[in-house]
Amino acid sequence: MAAKIALLALMVSFLAAAQAAHGRHAERRGFRATLIRRTKTANINFTEAARQSHHRLSMLASRRLDAASSHMNGKTPLRMDGDGGAYDMDFSIGTPPQNLTALADTGSDLIWTKCGACASCAPQGTPSYYPNKSSTFSQLPCSDPLCGALKSDKLATCPASGAECDYTYSYGLEDGDTFTQGYLASETITLGGAAAPGVGFGCTNVSEGEYGKSSSGLVGLGRGPLSLVSQLNAGAFSYCLTSDASKASPLLFGSMAGLSGSGVQSTGILTSTSSTFYTVSLESISIGSATTPGTRDGVVFDSGTTLTFLSEPAYSQAKAAVLSQTNLARAPDRDGFEACFFEQSGGGGDPAAAVPAMLLHFDGGADMTLQLLNYFVDVGDGVACWVVQRSPTLSIIGNIMQMDFHVRYDVDNSVLSFQPADCESLQGSAASVSAAPLVAKFQGILLLAALHFLYAAFQACS
Repeated sequence: MAAKIALLALMVSFLAAAQAAHGRHAERRGFRATLIRRTKTANINFTEAARQSHHRLSMLASRRLDAASSHMNGKTPLRMDGDGGAYDMDFSIGTPPQNLTALADTGSDLIWTKCGACASCAPQGTPSYYPNKSSTFSQLPCSDPLCGALKSDKLATCPASGAECDYTYSYGLEDGDTFTQGYLASETITLGGAAAPGVGFGCTNVSEGEYGKSSSGLVGLGRGPLSLVSQLNAGAFSYCLTSDASKASPLLFGSMAGLSGSGVQSTGILTSTSSTFYTVSLESISIGSATTPGTRDGVVFDSGTTLTFLSEPAYSQAKAAVLSQTNLARAPDRDGFEACFFEQSGGGGDPAAAVPAMLLHFDGGADMTLQLLNYFVDVGDGVACWVVQRSPTLSIIGNIMQMDFHVRYDVDNSVLSFQPADCESLQGSAASVSAAPLVAKFQGILLLAALHFLYAAFQACS
C-alpha cells in the first residue's frame, strides 16, 4: 500500500511539473505586429502635436491621481488625429481574419474596436469588425474575470441575467467628452500571421471623440489585466520607432521582444505609482557641460504622446542649460515650445554643431544618449525647437524622444530596457512564432510515455 501511495504521489507531482513547464513556455511565445506613424515625422503639425500632447498629459495625470485615491474613472488620453504624430497598429480579428488598424497605447489597458455598422461611432469611414462573420466570436458573461476588472473600476455593469458585460470607458476630462461604449467579447486576434485565441476585447457600438482618421479602435498595451500584453501572457514586449516615417516600426511580444548586443541599458519600473503606466526614475539630465536634476515622481515612457514633458524644477533648469549652450539666434516661443531657434544664424554653418548634447540618466546607471532628432524638431519657417515642454504634474518621455531606440518593457520583472537600434534590422523569425506548439506537442508525447511507465509500475505493485 505504501508503495502504491508513493507512486500515486509521484504521478501527481509529475503532472504538476509538466503543466508548470508548459505554462512557462506559453508565456514565451512570440508575436510580431507593425506600427505605422500616421504622418511623416518631417511633416508633423507641431501646433496640433502640442495640443494633443497637452490633452494627453492632462488625462494621464488625472488617471494617476484617480489611481492614487483608489478611484478609477477610466479617463485615459485619446485625442489623436492624423497630424499629431501618433502610431497605429495593424492586426486582424476573427475567423476568418478581418484586418483592422487601431491606436497603439502604452497608457491604457482596454482593447476595443468598432463593431458592426456602428452608426453612432467615431470615427466614421474606417473599417469595423463584424461578429456575425466570425466563427470564433463569443460574448463574455458578467462572471468573467475581465468583466470583474472593469467592474472594480466602476467601468462596467451587468444585466440581471449576467449574460453580458456592458462597459462605458471614458477618455474625456468631462462626462460625455470622449468615450467608448459596448460589451465585452472574446475573439482570436492575429498578429503577424500568429493567431492568439480567446482574447477579451470591447465590441463597441457607441463612441465619441477624436480617435484619428484611420483608426478603428485602440489596443491597450498597459500593465493591467485587460491589456493585450497581459492577455497574451507575453511577459514582455518591445518596439522600435523608426525615424524614417515612410517605413513601418516593429512591435514585438514575448520571445521575440529580446534585446541583445552592446549598448543595452536597464532601469526598474516603479510599480507603486500606477497599475497601468510604465514609470521609471529619472535621476538627472546632462545637457552639454551642465547636469540638471531629474524629476521627483519619475517619468512615464509613453508611445501615445508625441512631445516630452518635464515637471518643475527639472524643466526650468534643463531649459536654462539648453538656452545658455545653443549657439543659434533665438526665435519666438510658439505652441508651448519655449526654447526655439532659427536654424541658420547669420554666419550659416551646421546648426547641429551649435546645439548641446543631451543625455538622460535613469536609476540603476542606465544612460540614454539622445540623437539630435530626439530632442530638437523642425516646426517650420526655418525654426527648430527643443521638443521638451513644461508640465504642471506628470513627466513623460514621448515617442519622438524614443525614435531609433529599441525599447523593451519586461512586465513580469518590472524592468524597462533600451538600446540604440536600426529598427529595420529587427525582423522577426517565423520559427519563434511556431516553436511553442511544437514544443508543447513534444512535451505531450513525453508526458504520455511517462504516464504509461508510471501506470505499469503502479499495476506491478498491486
